Amino acid sequence: MAAVAETSPLDVHKALADDTRYRLYRYVGLAGRPVSVREMSRRLSLHPNTLRPHLRRLEEVGLISRETRKAATVGRPQTLYRVREVEDRAERDYRLLAEMLIGLVRGKRSLIHAEELARQWGAYLGAREGPKPSLRARTGPSLAALQEAMAEAGFDPRFRRLGGSATTIEITLRDCPFRDLADEYRELVCTLHRGLIEGMLGALEPSLSVKEFKPFVERNLCRVRAG
Repeated sequence: MAAVAETSPLDVHKALADDTRYRLYRYVGLAGRPVSVREMSRRLSLHPNTLRPHLRRLEEVGLISRETRKAATVGRPQTLYRVREVEDRAERDYRLLAEMLIGLVRGKRSLIHAEELARQWGAYLGAREGPKPSLRARTGPSLAALQEAMAEAGFDPRFRRLGGSATTIEITLRDCPFRDLADEYRELVCTLHRGLIEGMLGALEPSLSVKEFKPFVERNLCRVRAG
């Protein structure tokens, strides 16, 4: 099988932003074994012809891989899919660096400084993409711009407008860029997490602010209410 071209976190996020692709990726991952298109079609109640282009996209960004197996009986070989496991040495090195630097954050003052730094980074990421000035007042904050910023930071957001309002939203975060460190350093991780979100929301025009921040409402879910 040909090597998978290197893809950016934004490419991966865009691939998973589609609900069908996310369901496919989640099903294959939870199966823990190679899965056929026929099985996915049956379990997800989707036609195989609907699934195939989504599977190709997941394969293009390196999230899944496929293999061909000869059938036990006479017939066409079967194509099976599994979640692609990549051992990334650089990722391990950066975790070590992160754990070393975490040791420098000691006490309330350091935590406040870390939150402010995260807020500045969030504002920087949020300000680089945005709607045209003529559209800002009429359409309200750009969720597309916010999604781009969150994707670059490593989040996996889903948005829901509350009460029919254009400026009150609920954000469900299905991933966190600091998740691997959260079990041991939860207070710092959640502080950085909130700082980034506040900075991104503040960079929107018109800006939003965090009204409610609920980390780990489920094992891998955080929720933010902004307005």
